[in-house]
Amino acid sequence: MEHRPAAGVAVDVRGLSFAYPTPDGPLTVLDDVSFSLPAGGVAAITGPSGSGKTTLLSLLGGLDRVPRGIVQVADHELGALSRAEIAAYRRDVVGFVFQDFGLLGQLTALENVELALMFGGGSRRRRRERARGLLSSVGLAHRLGHRPRALSGGEKQRVAIARALANEPRLVLADEPTGNLDAVSTATVLDVLLRIPTERGATVVVCTHDQAIAARAATRLHIDEGRLVVA
Repeated sequence: MEHRPAAGVAVDVRGLSFAYPTPDGPLTVLDDVSFSLPAGGVAAITGPSGSGKTTLLSLLGGLDRVPRGIVQVADHELGALSRAEIAAYRRDVVGFVFQDFGLLGQLTALENVELALMFGGGSRRRRRERARGLLSSVGLAHRLGHRPRALSGGEKQRVAIARALANEPRLVLADEPTGNLDAVSTATVLDVLLRIPTERGATVVVCTHDQAIAARAATRLHIDEGRLVVA
């Protein structure tokens, strides 16, 4: 089954601020952040732990509501969307890749990817065919029947990437996707992520501590104490 290439989205953030309530008052995590990303490229966001990288990705992905400022992804102004519209945005526009993989241990690699395809409808045969194609595209055609416990860290992350691509997202958000991997697995996973804009058209945003990874991205941003600057 041929995949339908996505159209990458441009991202425009203006005056974005975010704070968590604490007993001692609001804790500012993002402070008047502004930046733009072109459609169909790879952007890397670096910064120390606790600097706000994950919060920023959560806001771009619609996992947290935008409290102040503007987050524009293509024609979606996220702060203005209803709950139902945000849910549709997460389903139809965004693919997520997390550091801890997030795979279901009782399912095989094929079944983990196939499960993500259920939200898009279609017959079971077509879903299985699509899942096989996605896993083949990340070099795992020989691991379809293996459960996560039988996969290496790098293989688990590639299954997670295949799952993230299941519904042809236009924006792929990866939060420390190589944080739990060794050097060889990191290189393999990074190559898969960097191919996404060329092979599938989607825009990719990666949060990482690794400056070597960030150096391979077309756009590099650095966040420190809640403020984002061009790296």
